[in-house]
Amino acid sequence: MWKICLGANGFLAGKLHGYAVTFDQFLDHAAEQGYDGVELHSGLALFPTPDYQGGVRGLREKVFAKGLQVAGIQACVTEGRVASSERGERVVYSKSCIRQVELCQALGGDQCGFWPAGRQPDLSDGQIIERLVEVFRPVAARARELGVMTTIEPEPVQIDYTYEIGAAIVAAIGSSNFRIIYDCAHAEVMTGDALAAVRRYAGKFGHVHFCDADGTVRDQPGASNTSTHLAAGEGRLDLPAILEALADTGYDRWLQIDVWEHPEPFRCSRETLAAVRAVLG
Repeated sequence: MWKICLGANGFLAGKLHGYAVTFDQFLDHAAEQGYDGVELHSGLALFPTPDYQGGVRGLREKVFAKGLQVAGIQACVTEGRVASSERGERVVYSKSCIRQVELCQALGGDQCGFWPAGRQPDLSDGQIIERLVEVFRPVAARARELGVMTTIEPEPVQIDYTYEIGAAIVAAIGSSNFRIIYDCAHAEVMTGDALAAVRRYAGKFGHVHFCDADGTVRDQPGASNTSTHLAAGEGRLDLPAILEALADTGYDRWLQIDVWEHPEPFRCSRETLAAVRAVLG
């Protein structure tokens, strides 16, 4: 069955909730809870550049020393603009993405996730699809050479704000190394039925962010205003049924426990992991 990882992204809400978590504390918690791996984020561990092998090796070995694998990275792309009307800007963005895929592979990661841009209401869905396909097609080609899965995550506040957009991009690129991320909370907000979304978009998922949800967005000051991520049992989702549907539809990659913007990330991690283990046995 799936390997389970913990996402570093979920431990970045210190300013929102008044806590601070270091990278070492994050790794210690993941190791103590018996996770198989971690999904890295530049907010908790400054990503070294791909050509600085000492830095890459040092970060990788720090994770391995805890008995963990690098499940992947949440990429940090700072150059270019994915949906710019200027093709040159899109090319720069694409090349920056390729460097992140190469970094992911150097760290031993299986999956490199991208969050291309925030909502772009001035663009039609067709324009969004066309521009993201152009940007990510060469990224997917390089990822295939390196054996890395690349993903984008449809969510309410992102440019790919529906699963229909994400699925259309996946279909147009047509690569086994490019998929979308299924996130229980985003699926519940965007479709109204997180469970049905698993079956409707089966075969399109390259990664899973797993949590409970109540169909709301976290709109408190300083929050990202995206879907509210909850610990198992705090929301309304049938999490065992979602896991069963993922298995039935052939999903066989990493399952990331996502504690995004939760006020108690360590408790959220423990309780959601325990819920998954109760189902998997």
